Amino acid sequence: MYILGISAYYHDSAAALVKDGRVIMAVEEERFSRQKHDNGFPYRAIDFCLKSQGLTMDDIGYVAYYEKPLLKFERILETFVRTYPFSMRPFLKGVPEWLSDKIKVEQTIRKLGFKGKLCFTPHHLSHAAAAYYPSPFKKAAILTIDGVGEYQTTGLWLGNGKTISLLESLNFPNSLGMVYSTFTAFLGFQINNDEYKVMGLGAYGQPSFVKDIYTLLDLKADGSFKLDMRYFDFEKGFRMWNPRLENLFGPPRRSGARITRRDRDLAHSLQRVTEDIYFRILNHLHRLTKVDNLCLAGGVALNSVANGLIYAKTPFKKLYIFGAAGDNGAALGAALYASYKVIRQSTRTPITSLYLGSEYDHSVIESILKEYNLKYRLYTEEAKLLSKTAQLLKKGIVVGWFQGKMEFGPRALGNRSILANPRTREMKDIVNRVKMRESFRPFAASVLQEEVQSLFEVPEKAHYSPFMNFCFQVKYGAQKKITAIVHADNTCRIQTVNERDNGRYYRLIKEFYRQTGIPCVLNTSFNTKVEPIVENPKQAIHDLLKTKLDALVIGNFLVEKK
Repeated sequence: MYILGISAYYHDSAAALVKDGRVIMAVEEERFSRQKHDNGFPYRAIDFCLKSQGLTMDDIGYVAYYEKPLLKFERILETFVRTYPFSMRPFLKGVPEWLSDKIKVEQTIRKLGFKGKLCFTPHHLSHAAAAYYPSPFKKAAILTIDGVGEYQTTGLWLGNGKTISLLESLNFPNSLGMVYSTFTAFLGFQINNDEYKVMGLGAYGQPSFVKDIYTLLDLKADGSFKLDMRYFDFEKGFRMWNPRLENLFGPPRRSGARITRRDRDLAHSLQRVTEDIYFRILNHLHRLTKVDNLCLAGGVALNSVANGLIYAKTPFKKLYIFGAAGDNGAALGAALYASYKVIRQSTRTPITSLYLGSEYDHSVIESILKEYNLKYRLYTEEAKLLSKTAQLLKKGIVVGWFQGKMEFGPRALGNRSILANPRTREMKDIVNRVKMRESFRPFAASVLQEEVQSLFEVPEKAHYSPFMNFCFQVKYGAQKKITAIVHADNTCRIQTVNERDNGRYYRLIKEFYRQTGIPCVLNTSFNTKVEPIVENPKQAIHDLLKTKLDALVIGNFLVEKK
């Protein structure tokens, strides 16, 4: 039976197609609409999932939605009543959208021609399912942690077989995700888009505001806390904070303004407090479950700096973080929950690759290259294509790399990537200029799995981290070899690459290793900072022509700028 999973109306709307417990396709709406973090109903993503398999809505047996809209609206009404009259303006502004779209999800789905059954899965249960069902674990502790779902902001769960059981939870407005987003906005960045910028910025600061941030919440030993809402306005206003917060930390940074020492220290302090709360919760979860396997999901689970410390700061020994840990992945989680618990599919299938999106064949790519009147070279032998690409990278050429199926989730994992030589410090600035983004932003490493221990302080030999969700310390002596991807705190976010999961991308890095002695490349997403990751060949060519990108390897074709 085909099951269609859907997430919509908050951020990173997505659709996922599952058949008999196996994931067939999963894509974000933004890749087709070209609106970054698109939160609209994912019509285009749904259409892609169906057409890619030659299906119509008549072939779908079940549609699973990633939350309960009525329950979420109930929480919004309760918040409005509790904070009236201060919340009147945002409530009146938001109600029309709720009454016209958000609360009428079933009607929208039925208008697509769907006649089957619908399953509305609670938001955090969708996250838990996305974290646990694709994992290799038969039994695992699960933490879901984000801004807010219906009421929940944090869920502590136990996964056992096909059953996911809630143990404890934290509810709105007490939310670590909302705290992080508040300071993201306070520092002049965009909520639900730039939290990772704050994480990266923190490496340049000092913990001078840690004590001040702790005054904003009453924190318990188990990681539960209660926010002092006298400092926050997200319940009742258009801003996340109120003047009390400004009295404590000074005026907010304006978007685009110069980043000051205060800003760097505030970002660093926020990261320190986030990690403290995170690890308290995780240690409490381990005491509750007495299980050494851990699965993580929710927006906060994308904090790769904190994730890299879990091995040292908690008793957990094995970790699995689904690459699309946010609301995009919740679409897949809802579909998997329906598959295993509603329809009672018998077997679970672990997910080791996120290449779940669109792909384009040789003839389509060549016709588009001709349409743009580009000079290109066709390589009929893969070995020669990889040798040439590795040579370009070795020379300092920045390469757009467009191959196979598009990745699902926020990370480019070697199919829609921009690649560069990690060996020189100036390469970081060069690639940041290609991406048109802030100079303080770090880059990730795609590293051969069998060689990961030679460069990074990983918890085990041949450490497996396929989805780029962990930052680890760079080993002493390795910093000068890969200086372009060593962040200010001596860490690097890594993606381990192997033949089974990554195919051609693995073989490219292996060839680069043969030519240079360095078993990794600098990897960043194929886009500029204002657009989603490229989905099709025309978008890749457009970025090649409009940016300082030097070359494009697209399928078996090489295009070089002269």
